[in-house]
Amino acid sequence: MRASEYKAAVAVTGLSTADIEKLFEVDQATHQALASGDLEVPPAVALGLLLMLVTSTNAKSARILVAANAPYRSEAA
Repeated sequence: MRASEYKAAVAVTGLSTADIEKLFEVDQATHQALASGDLEVPPAVALGLLLMLVTSTNAKSARILVAANAPYRSEAA
């Protein structure tokens, strides 16, 4: 996924910087580096965004889904 595609996917899904940080466990600097092309978008992040797009999952729904699976997330998260 190119930076322009990343930015478009984030915009279409309505994800805020805070959403990106929580959903993909990255900090603001990493989000900005992904959007600028300074970092390559990890396949898991690209897949997550693409799945959100094809299933019409918006930011609010994504936050609910991630919160529902919170017990299964690692302690480091």
